[in-house]
Amino acid sequence: MKKSLLIFTLILSVFLLFSCSSNDDGEELTDTDSDTSQDADNSIDTLPDETSNDEDKNDTAPEQDDPDDIEISDIDTSENDPDDSDDPDTSDADTSENDPDPTDPIDDPDTTDDEDTGIVIPDIPVVFGNICTGQTKCYSETAEITCPDEGEAFFGQDAQYAKKGTCIPQKFTVKGSGEEKIVFDENLKLEWQQKITKNVDWQQASEECAKEYAGSYGWRLPTPKELLSIVDNGRYDPAINTDLFPGTTDEWFWTSADFASTADADQNKAWFVRFDRGFLSHKVKTESENMHVRCVRGTPLPDGQFETEKIGEDEIVKDSVTGLVWQKTYKDSVKTFADALSTCENLEYAGKSDWRLPNKNELASLANYGKYRPASDFPGMPNRSFRTSSSDAKKSPTSDDWKNAWYVTFYDGIVNFGGKSNSDIVRCVRRGE
Repeated sequence: MKKSLLIFTLILSVFLLFSCSSNDDGEELTDTDSDTSQDADNSIDTLPDETSNDEDKNDTAPEQDDPDDIEISDIDTSENDPDDSDDPDTSDADTSENDPDPTDPIDDPDTTDDEDTGIVIPDIPVVFGNICTGQTKCYSETAEITCPDEGEAFFGQDAQYAKKGTCIPQKFTVKGSGEEKIVFDENLKLEWQQKITKNVDWQQASEECAKEYAGSYGWRLPTPKELLSIVDNGRYDPAINTDLFPGTTDEWFWTSADFASTADADQNKAWFVRFDRGFLSHKVKTESENMHVRCVRGTPLPDGQFETEKIGEDEIVKDSVTGLVWQKTYKDSVKTFADALSTCENLEYAGKSDWRLPNKNELASLANYGKYRPASDFPGMPNRSFRTSSSDAKKSPTSDDWKNAWYVTFYDGIVNFGGKSNSDIVRCVRRGE
């Protein structure tokens, strides 16, 4: 009996010992799972802060200052460096104060030429008389000046109305490669040979234009108005954009037009443009020294088509080609440049008050170089000189003064500059509706 009890007690002890050992193992496993879960939760809660702290530290690390390693588009420089012109994302920024230079609007796709330069691109016929002269500055009768406000002396100059959009700015592109490039006039749709031929008489110039250039034919001598259209009267020596037209001298370039005078002394003459300042005159065709040629291709530019209309007691002349409206009458013997400007600025005529003094190209558009005395189809045009609002951009050769302004003589059609104190005729112009 005692033996049976001993065996039972031994078996019960073993069973209890095994049970206790199993419970201890389960508790350890449970504790381990709980700790792991808690660590994971803590990692999720603290990961952003720890990452942020690491990034803050990395921002000051020397290796991050290497510009080749920096992604510029991800950097906000609006507060740290507002004047950084290298920031590629400036389309939403107002740079009018930090970068007032209007000469390079191309890089900003959200900014038009009008906004950068202040020049309004007009919706007017694209013809010679509506192309801007290139003048951008204002002048008194002796000096370059800040462009005046309306009502002040010398208000109404070429540069001021160009900025208001009364004319179309020149626009050219260069095509091709090698030595025979072509300069294309985006406005007038004319193609110009970039290369020039020097020291040729008129006949040789004509023959030169009949040759092949840039792999094609169809070239010709330009008309006087076509050659005047590439003059830039904001420049001088030469009066042309030499980036587009490199190699242009400040000498004479032939046109296709014969001088229409029947006088014996004027026989065998043709018109030319001199590119030191951009004036137009005539010379015998056999002259070759310092006479050059730049050939053109395209539809020749038209002359004006004029119609007279009476409005009340006044008469106007409309040019259907340019869309310009001209005063039929004119004022004689206007003494100074300032007087000429104010004459048109203060004019009330044909029910309108927005008259102005015409610029060089506008006035030259009235000429017809197939005619003489007068060299114009404008009704009742006298054989006299008319003043323009365009100054000669070069100082007087005899002083440091800007004493000259451009005029057109309709006796023969010459476009030249003369003293601002000279007395000339004034005929005012305005843009038609």
